[in-house]
Amino acid sequence: MPSPTSNHLPTARNTSSWLLLITANTLWAASYVAAKLALQDTSVNIMLALRMGISALLLLPFLIARRSQLNLTRQLIPQLLALALIGFVINKLLEFGGLALTTASDVALLITGESIFTAALSWLLLRERFKPLTGFALLLGFAGVYLIVERSLIPNIPSGGGLLRIIGDLLVLLALLVESLYTVRAKSMLVKHSPFLITSASIVVSMLFWTPVAAWEILSTGWHPIGLVAWLSIAWMAIMSTVVAYLAWFKGLAKVDGSAAASTLFIQPLLGTFLAIVLLHDQLTPMTVVGGILIIVSVYLISRH
Repeated sequence: MPSPTSNHLPTARNTSSWLLLITANTLWAASYVAAKLALQDTSVNIMLALRMGISALLLLPFLIARRSQLNLTRQLIPQLLALALIGFVINKLLEFGGLALTTASDVALLITGESIFTAALSWLLLRERFKPLTGFALLLGFAGVYLIVERSLIPNIPSGGGLLRIIGDLLVLLALLVESLYTVRAKSMLVKHSPFLITSASIVVSMLFWTPVAAWEILSTGWHPIGLVAWLSIAWMAIMSTVVAYLAWFKGLAKVDGSAAASTLFIQPLLGTFLAIVLLHDQLTPMTVVGGILIIVSVYLISRH
């Protein structure tokens, strides 16, 4: 399928689109710390069910009010079901299941892997033109993330729970591959459908899964009270990291190549790690600084070309 952005101006000139992509990643960067705080009081399933439920309640009235403008057809329903399953069920289970085993800073840093997957899938599935400089910049950013995660040039397994951390990291990487499939598939639909339809319908449809899962867990183990901090964290993830962030992401993605937009994902490890250091007291090392510099250079190179 030809790239839907082939007739647009060069991506470096689409200032508003780039600002939307940056905004989305800034909001996502804070979600990992928020999720860690929420998981202190509740389970992964309940947290995700509440997050998606609040998001769906916010989006459903707008979806109903604008249904005549959204070009919703019977042929589109299976595609939306697939998007919901990939982007808001499987991906979230893997991502936050991994987060429960590893650290918020690791997840924020590993998110860079999604840029590699998204760029590769955009080249392969959307037939976007391969740019050598983009490939080099993505590798540069990945090297920066490696330095931040490992905190050294030589791979190492930390003592005390190191194996669980590795399993958690691998689950997160698998989630990133799934998220990349969702992004590329959704981008191909932007030719005929609005970002609002793709985002809101996917979230609302995902409740077909989350509602019975949450009900089953509550009936099995009972309802455990959730503290104020956890509720505020879930509300942040639902409103800012889901509704606002995904709408901004797909609105910006409509005019920016998927492979180039992937570069903005590097904002998440940089800002996410900073928030983890400040709020969760993660350790800052010289390698973290070097890795952060590489990430910034990577984002600059891709956004300019």
